[in-house]
Amino acid sequence: MTDSDLPFATAPTIRDASPDPRRHTASPTRVNVRALLVEGDRIMLTNPRGQSTYHLPGGPVAAGETIQAALRRQLDEQADIEASHVTFVGCVEGRGTEHGRPIGEVDVIFSVDRSWAAEFGSRLDNLDVVSTPLSSLGDLQLRPQALRTLIPDWLVHSRPAWYGAGSGR
Repeated sequence: MTDSDLPFATAPTIRDASPDPRRHTASPTRVNVRALLVEGDRIMLTNPRGQSTYHLPGGPVAAGETIQAALRRQLDEQADIEASHVTFVGCVEGRGTEHGRPIGEVDVIFSVDRSWAAEFGSRLDNLDVVSTPLSSLGDLQLRPQALRTLIPDWLVHSRPAWYGAGSGR
């Protein structure tokens, strides 16, 4: 039997004997899960106390944890919100820092159906949970920045989308 007879033959691996020092070295990638909570013309955001940046509620997925389990855990920990129904919105790829070192980030975003107009608040000392008009998203330091495009697109078209690092989409 030759290699071409194998059902999944692979191409030979090419290795560079002299590494290029200008080549970007790989950095770890963190997967975050985020919740898009919109009611009427308002959106729920989180703001780490003492910082000027805003995020959708959520955060890192723990090792061995499913994406949806992480979403439910993050919403409960941050704002005592129980996610009853979730719909996939999209992903945003970007760059961040962790302990002063650059990392890649992939934010997996879900729309969460849950009325939160009556009451909500942060359960964490280092995080504020706020409601802001959708029209103010352009004025905020929203992270990742691609959310400024993803959120309005989702609200109009309800089509999942991928926004790659540096591509704007």
